[in-house]
Amino acid sequence: METLPPVVTIGPESPPKRRPPWLAVGFTLVALTAGGLGFGLGRATGPDLLRSAGASPASPSTSSSPNVFTISGSMTVNGQCGAGGYTDVTLGGQVEIVNQDNEVLGVGTLLGGTGSCSFRFTVSGIPEGQRLYGAKIGNANRGVIWHSEQDAKHQGFHLTLG
Repeated sequence: METLPPVVTIGPESPPKRRPPWLAVGFTLVALTAGGLGFGLGRATGPDLLRSAGASPASPSTSSSPNVFTISGSMTVNGQCGAGGYTDVTLGGQVEIVNQDNEVLGVGTLLGGTGSCSFRFTVSGIPEGQRLYGAKIGNANRGVIWHSEQDAKHQGFHLTLG
């Protein structure tokens, strides 16, 4: 008969070492920050930025890029611009060109015009082929003024408040 190897008694397992809870929180914050930065940098250098700058991204898989055009326009405030009910329409204010789904196609800025309450703007890199083009100036209460592609290209947007 063979002899069996000696029996070794092993004590109770020691509990796993616990990591401090702040370590998990720290790793989570680092991961979220890195992800947010990556997302932000991707958005800042992606096709939206290139389109609003009037450039088209280089892509070997697509042989043609969408045709783009520039929209010009003006905004005149009949009244006391920058005050009263018109504090949202001022020099340097934002102009958004949107499509029929309210997706922003390009962004411009109100520049000085002929008078203190008259502004002009130009927004480049607007893609062709949308059903409607809208201009948003000022706060959300102002709404959107809509044009067809042909009118947006050839007439632009000339808006008056007051």
